[in-house]
Order: sequence, then structure tokens, then C-alpha cells
Amino acid sequence: MPPFNHLHPAIVHFPIALLATAPLLFLLGALWPSQRRGIHAVALLLLVLGLLGGLLALATGDAAENLAHRTPELRLALNAHELSAQWTMAIFGLLTVAWFVRLGVSRFLHRELPPRLARALFLLWLLGSGLGVAALLRTGHLGGHMVHDLHTHGGEP
Repeated sequence: MPPFNHLHPAIVHFPIALLATAPLLFLLGALWPSQRRGIHAVALLLLVLGLLGGLLALATGDAAENLAHRTPELRLALNAHELSAQWTMAIFGLLTVAWFVRLGVSRFLHRELPPRLARALFLLWLLGSGLGVAALLRTGHLGGHMVHDLHTHGGEP
């Protein structure tokens, strides 16, 4: 098995795929009411797994960063990539907590939220997930810039 600091390029693709797919499944569940519960359960699982994978990607990225040959240009790129990754994880962390709070409120009240409120909250959640996916794409773009334009491969220049 490669050292922890070389795992970042192999790990990052999983949270990207999971976090980008989860909001689409939540939307699909909203559009397919008869299958909503199952689709949303799978979407929530993908969201949680993507968040955990993203946290692992942050950890492996920190380890790989220690190996990088530090030119001023690379240092700037690393800082931008890391900050973008932290924002991405914060957004998806909030989205995950928000979904669990919504589930908890429904369970606590022993009934569903009023339809208009539920729809408004869901649309707000989808807007937040769009922001999260945009942040995710930016983070991936910045990482790709370091690998392809600045020629860092697995933490080595």
C-alpha cells in the first residue's frame, strides 16, 4: 500500500463523485414521489460517504502538501486549493446536518412538515447543494491545475 501522503490523488475522485451525485438523487426523489423514501435514503448515504471521503481527502492532501517542492506559485496554488476544499467540506457538512435536522424534526413532531414549508426548505437545500457542487468543482479544478499545469504528481514536483 502506498504511503498515506501518496493516497490523495487516488482518494479525491470518490468524494467528488459521491458529493456531486447526492443532490441529483435528492432531486430525483422529489420528482418521483412513489420512490422518494428509498431514493432519499440512498442519497443521504452518498452524502455522508462523500463527506467522510472528503475529510479523508483533506487529511491525505495535508500529508501530500508536506512533500511538495515549495515554489511561490505552488504555495499560492496549494493555499487556494486547500481553502476551497475546506469551504467545500463546510458546505456539504452543513447540508448533511440540515438534512438530518429535517428528518429529526419530522420524527419529533410525529408528522411531516406542512407541504409549503417542506417545499421551501427543500428548494433552499437544493440551492445550497448547488453552491456546494460549484465549490467542489472549483476545488477539483484547482487540484487539476496543480497536477497538470504546475506538474505536481502525488506531492512531488
